[in-house]
Order: sequence, then C-alpha cells, then structure tokens
Amino acid sequence: MENGYERSLVKRVVDRLGKGIVVGDYEDNLLPPQIVLSKKYGVSLTIMREALSILTSRRILDVKQKTGTRVKPVHDWVIFDDVVAEWRANANYDPEFLRNLIELRTFVDPRSAFLAATRANRQHRLAIAACYQNLVHAGSSASLQALAEDELRNAIVEASCDALLKQMGRAVQIGLRSMKPDVREPIFVAESLSAHYGKIIGAIENHDANGAKVAMTQLLTNATTVPP
Repeated sequence: MENGYERSLVKRVVDRLGKGIVVGDYEDNLLPPQIVLSKKYGVSLTIMREALSILTSRRILDVKQKTGTRVKPVHDWVIFDDVVAEWRANANYDPEFLRNLIELRTFVDPRSAFLAATRANRQHRLAIAACYQNLVHAGSSASLQALAEDELRNAIVEASCDALLKQMGRAVQIGLRSMKPDVREPIFVAESLSAHYGKIIGAIENHDANGAKVAMTQLLTNATTVPP
C-alpha cells in the first residue's frame, strides 16, 4: 500500500469481511467475485485484493482461479490471531469457540506462570504485584474483578518472556474481553479468586516454577465449564 489512507481502507474492508464471514453471511461459504465485492464496499479492486490476501494469510479464505474465493473450515483458521479471536468472540454465542479458548488458556496460563517464576525481572514482578493488589481490592464487583484478573494474567504472560505465549495470550485475552459478562463470568471467575492468585504470585516471588504452574492449573480446574 502506498499511503496510510489506503492501508486504513484495507483494514476496514478486512474487518467488515471478517465479521461477515464469522456470522455466516456468505451462502455455501462462497464469496462473490472480487469485482462485485469491490463495488459493494466502495473500494478499488487493488484494495479488495489486498484485503482478501490478508484473510487468506490468516487461513480463513481459500482463493482459487476456477472455484472462486471460499471460506475455509473454522478449524483451519489461525486461532492465535487476536483479530480473528475478537471477531469470533463478538459473534453469536459459540460454545465450541469458548471451549477452544479455555483449552488454549489451560496451556498458556500454567506455562506462563512456570516461566515467570524463573524469568521475571524486577519490573515484571512489580507489575504483577500491582495487578494482584487491584484484584484484591476489586471487592464483590464482578466487572472490576474480571478487569483486574484480565490485567493480572496479562502481566504474568508478559513476565514469561516467551514470544509465542504472548501471542497466544493476546488471543485469549481479547476473546475474554469481548465476551458478554453473562457468558464470561460463570466460565472464568472461580471462587476465592484472589486467594488462588495469591498462591500463584507467592510461587512466582519465591522462584518456584513448579509451584506456580500447579497453582495456576488448580485455579483453572476450579473454573466452571462452558454452558451448552
């Protein structure tokens, strides 16, 4: 793209196409010809081709000369992509996607806690401690508690100093943030949340990697499963 305006157009078209794909706007998972799409969204063919190329790179679309542009099966999509995670989380309630998020979280969070115990520097530890205090003082407010937990787990993932975990963690984080409160809270808010995290933080402070991993696993185990 030659300038910021064109990049902005591409981003907007990608967002609109992606959201439409997620909610099933395209019959038989087949997109109209590029010329039709470009007219529909009021952009040039160059902009549309760039937008479709981005969705193809995210493994959402399969573009072939003879069969056209088709939506690939959901299981082929890049689940780690934070934009895709946001589209799916904002779409209609999808138990399968929530289960995928939980499964991803059960890998990311314990591993992050394990690595944070050995890799976290002083700044990481101060950030974790500050976020934990916010959780402790969130009180009984479900919204404040959810926000504080979100910030705390992000601080732990950052302290892992692992690029792949950070990428996966962002996808989980955006998915959780995008959920409606009445869907999110029963899944992820465990009883005595601050007490559970207190054990995790204590293990990280004591450089006890296995203890941090076990404590985080216990926290997730105590969380409620996804409603049908």
